[in-house]
Amino acid sequence: MVGSYEIGRRMSHEDTGIYRIQAKLAFSHYKSYGEIADFLERKCYEDALKVAKGMSVLQLEILADNIRRTGNDPTLLEYIKQRDPGALKAALAGQTPEMQPYTTTCP
Repeated sequence: MVGSYEIGRRMSHEDTGIYRIQAKLAFSHYKSYGEIADFLERKCYEDALKVAKGMSVLQLEILADNIRRTGNDPTLLEYIKQRDPGALKAALAGQTPEMQPYTTTCP
């Protein structure tokens, strides 16, 4: 029991990489959602849609990459399949849409 505690304690202090990744991901989402909200508040619906679609494509690309990096972990695949079979199919087939550059026109 003490051994398990010690391993867990060391991992929580030494393996902070996942927390940095999660923090960066949360910050990126925070900025993107803020941009979308700003466009919506200014009634720039087309620009909000462009940002939202761009984020969706980017997230699907990240999902596909991470599925591969897990070696197609069956529990991860089942988790995604239960929630969005189409996204799983696209990710596994490498059919993620290419991220298109966009410009906004909202004043």
